[in-house]
Amino acid sequence: DAVLITRDRSHHELVITPAGKQLFIHAQSILQEIKMAKAEITQLQKKKLRFGMPPIIGNEYFPKLSSYFIKSQLMDQIEITDGGSRDLYGMIHQGRIDLAILGSTQPIIDQKLEIELLLDKRFMIVVAPTHPFADRQTISFSDLTAEQFVLLNEHYVHPAAFKKLAKQAHIEPKVVYQSNDLAILKSMIRENIGIGFLTEIAIHPEDHLVSIPLSDQLQPHFLISLAKRTQQIPTPLQE
Repeated sequence: DAVLITRDRSHHELVITPAGKQLFIHAQSILQEIKMAKAEITQLQKKKLRFGMPPIIGNEYFPKLSSYFIKSQLMDQIEITDGGSRDLYGMIHQGRIDLAILGSTQPIIDQKLEIELLLDKRFMIVVAPTHPFADRQTISFSDLTAEQFVLLNEHYVHPAAFKKLAKQAHIEPKVVYQSNDLAILKSMIRENIGIGFLTEIAIHPEDHLVSIPLSDQLQPHFLISLAKRTQQIPTPLQE
């Protein structure tokens, strides 16, 4: 018995009442749930698993996972989607992927997702072998005031951790370049264009780079978690 819309005849327009605005807020959630239900039912019929994995985590762990998938005859049933953790977080909420491996700087708390923490890794300062810091065993973030940085962009969680450390150290680091292309960043670090800030799993011996642990007492960690939607019924393939 509520009025949702009124007609303003003098101005030839419709006016949404407060009750109408309240209904609109809930209608958006209802329509999103219907859209999600359709997407998940369609996905159940396809018998495919859409698996989101950030490139940094995928480069480190997917070769090990793929051997299991092949032995279990699952490889042709899995569709891998690459993307930064922030992008994949949005995609799993939208129903565009079924499972995701996510990187974060703190435990993910989300009522719409089931989260399982898998690994806890460190962030490192990364320099070329010819850099003056290359022989350092550890380094404080406050020692980097004069340095130029090349960083991953906002599609990844690295900038949030970087800003947190800069705030704690009361410095404003100079960032000369940001990209979502890890290979380009590594090349720039090797050429001493800037130093890097990366999780320890991003650097391998063949990169010919030096990773230096941070000595700061308080520092963010790179948490790796498995995420799925809470309301999503697990299929045998997902299990």
